[in-house]
Amino acid sequence: MTPRRVKHPFSRALTTLVALAGTAVLAAGCGSSSSSTSTGSHASGSSSAGVGHAQAIVASLGRTTTSFPAPGPPVTNAKSLAGKTVWYIPISLSVPVFAIANNSLHTALAKVGIHEHACSGESNPSATAACINQAVARGAGAIITDAVPVVLAANAFASAESHHIPVLIVNQLPPSGHIPGAVKGVGNDKLGYALLQDSALVNAEADWVIADSNGKGNVLVMPFTDSPSTLAYAASAVATLHKLCPGCKVTTQKVGLANAGLIPSQTSSALLRNQGVKYVMPEFDAVLQAVGQGLQQAGFGQRVKVATGGGDLPALQEIKAGRLALDVGQDFPYEGWADADEVIRMMLGKPVVRERVPVRLFTAANVGSLRLTPAAQASGEWYGGNAYTTMFEHLWGVG
Repeated sequence: MTPRRVKHPFSRALTTLVALAGTAVLAAGCGSSSSSTSTGSHASGSSSAGVGHAQAIVASLGRTTTSFPAPGPPVTNAKSLAGKTVWYIPISLSVPVFAIANNSLHTALAKVGIHEHACSGESNPSATAACINQAVARGAGAIITDAVPVVLAANAFASAESHHIPVLIVNQLPPSGHIPGAVKGVGNDKLGYALLQDSALVNAEADWVIADSNGKGNVLVMPFTDSPSTLAYAASAVATLHKLCPGCKVTTQKVGLANAGLIPSQTSSALLRNQGVKYVMPEFDAVLQAVGQGLQQAGFGQRVKVATGGGDLPALQEIKAGRLALDVGQDFPYEGWADADEVIRMMLGKPVVRERVPVRLFTAANVGSLRLTPAAQASGEWYGGNAYTTMFEHLWGVG
């Protein structure tokens, strides 16, 4: 079998980070670490060009999505999978957005007669491995893991691969080959990765800071140390700031959910060392409360704008209340259908495709028109309509 790397860019940021709170074994380092650099020496192109580019992205992502093009060619013989069972294994089903994805995935797979079985990893390596091993023992047609690093349950992943069960891994970058326990043959025909959109979310945060500050932002970026993936996402955002904003100043302060109790003091210390900061950019909204405590401790509560990602209901409520400037989110119900599309293709031995999950920037300019309720979040109405369901049904030959 010829190895190939499967790229499928989408993810759900908040859920990944909440999940990683229980996976401290993967932390690249959870202590305080900071650095301060000016983007000037790294910038390519003029400041005005970078600001214009960022403004265009912000304007585009601030709107709802009404057009849903097919992500790939039609899937033939999807109905031949009827009767098979796909196991959905998120790091924890207690996180609301995982429950949303689970319900959406269940509905989508049922359209072609596939059963869906959910098993919660409980943010615990043993429980996660047990779910995967149960799926293997019961002859799963495929497995979808969500926010589960391979090294968290390496032997279980290897067992699934050895049993030729397709595994779709959502919201994780592929592990480096030198990591002990990393599955061999990553990216082969039975092991697919859904990549990157966490990085896109954090990049959108950076674009908003550039646009809002007119290319003169003094920003504190707060990378999460809880996994190599979260560090990579933040590095991508910092690179965006360096590239597009020669007039910006960037300071970084690493934080870790595994040591969340340190985040208030880490935030306040970073701000007191860098009195000119006007924007605070924690990667994801899972730490808003802790960051807010740090802002108050440093006396910065009214001096900075906070920009983050995740699209969770409490964060949008904070925007409406005037306590948060920006939150970037994704259409969680759509993602369940996208997961279904990917795993159906894998089960039929077809190449995976690039899914285009709607992303939206939420600010005071648009949250006022939204119903900020759990039901609205679960429906996906914050992002646009649900015409994509008909698109997928036609794509699978069941519409």
